[in-house]
Amino acid sequence: MKPLKNTRHERVVQNIFNGMVDYEAYIKAGYSENGARASVSALLTKPNVQARLAYLKTQVAKRGIGRKEQKLLVLEQIFNHSPLPDQITARDRVLAISEHNKMAGDYAPEKHAILGDILIEVVYKGEHGESVTNWGRKIRH
Repeated sequence: MKPLKNTRHERVVQNIFNGMVDYEAYIKAGYSENGARASVSALLTKPNVQARLAYLKTQVAKRGIGRKEQKLLVLEQIFNHSPLPDQITARDRVLAISEHNKMAGDYAPEKHAILGDILIEVVYKGEHGESVTNWGRKIRH
């Protein structure tokens, strides 16, 4: 997608894309501070502005995925001794495996849920066959 025809609109989109707060992006693009919040809000509802911002975000996402895949490939090559096998040490291979695992999400944290209070009760058999809890209270069968 080509840049927006209105250069100030394009600057607003670029500024927002680069992390500026929307009304600051609007002012930085050359618009007045008076009514900037309302004006930038109206600008961001325009379909061409929304499309341009979405396009920029998808392009970065695509490049990020490509770079990640390329990095993973390089790490696999290091592990397999593909580039310069006589200069790759065992330490390099271990580091490559570790980095590959991190990038591939193998070190993702596990999720656990606590579903409420849990009561653990240990029941022992008494001397005469009766059930006794770990607090010494008898349990009826």
